[in-house]
Amino acid sequence: MKKLVPDPPTFDLPKATTADTPFGTLRMFTVRAGIPAEEALLHACHLLQCAEATVSDAADHLTLNDRSLVCGAGLQIEAARALIDAVLDGVGVKRIFTPH
Repeated sequence: MKKLVPDPPTFDLPKATTADTPFGTLRMFTVRAGIPAEEALLHACHLLQCAEATVSDAADHLTLNDRSLVCGAGLQIEAARALIDAVLDGVGVKRIFTPH
């Protein structure tokens, strides 16, 4: 019997690196190719921690409706950071920035 869905490719985090990936509104910034995946994930985790702090502070100074929007964005940021943390914890990577 043939499998309808092939096995996913194996993922070796310690050997994985980033691809050249432009971002931003004008795509004028780029994640360079060749950055070790662990380092990229650690940096992404730190960026998300900063975004969480920004959202938390901003929510204190907004109207009720705007606060709801910002808190929704904060929850999405927190979920993304939790996913990155779970990957890093799952492969045993020690983080410089501690989760809160």
